[in-house]
Amino acid sequence: MRTVPLAATVVRIGIVAPSRGRTARSVHLAVTLDAVLDEVFERVPVPYRTPSWYRRPEGDNTTLVIPPAVPPRWVATGLVELVAEALGRRNRHLNEFGRLRLRLAVAHGDVVLRPPYFGGAAVALSSWLCDSDELKAAMTAAPEADQVLIVSDRLYDEVAGEGEHDLDPAVFRRVVVAAGGGREIGWLHARPDAGTRNSGAGDGLPPV
Repeated sequence: MRTVPLAATVVRIGIVAPSRGRTARSVHLAVTLDAVLDEVFERVPVPYRTPSWYRRPEGDNTTLVIPPAVPPRWVATGLVELVAEALGRRNRHLNEFGRLRLRLAVAHGDVVLRPPYFGGAAVALSSWLCDSDELKAAMTAAPEADQVLIVSDRLYDEVAGEGEHDLDPAVFRRVVVAAGGGREIGWLHARPDAGTRNSGAGDGLPPV
């Protein structure tokens, strides 16, 4: 049976420095990420909370596939903010060694679903963005940040604007990342004030 791609939003979440320390720390970080995502899903607005969300843990990474009924602009703003808030609450009770830091990459495009498996262009792109040297460098440059966000060029074009749930172009910068032997454009934004150890998630988004 032929599977038809659908236009969905993909969020790739990578744990920063999971191997720094003993195996127990890696396990702790993975368990903490699961708890953060459980909390996030409980806070997703009811109209968007459907059984058609897919969540796939992959060692030090987790991939979310979010159905077309959920607006991509909400994923890039509202969902990312929920992650920042939940992450900040968890980290508030942890020392520096146990602190969970995350790289977030959001892409919108074709996804092929063959439950319990999925793939497609948006899944691959989110993985390239999340693993990019540019995103890792931004994370290193913002040690106070619990998470750093990058979005795909297509998603940025669709949701950058001045509305309540739009991305603010003033706080993103364009980067070019390696992508499967080629190059892709991404838009990078570090959020040192959102979900940090010393504050809750805030609305101010200082530029990278």
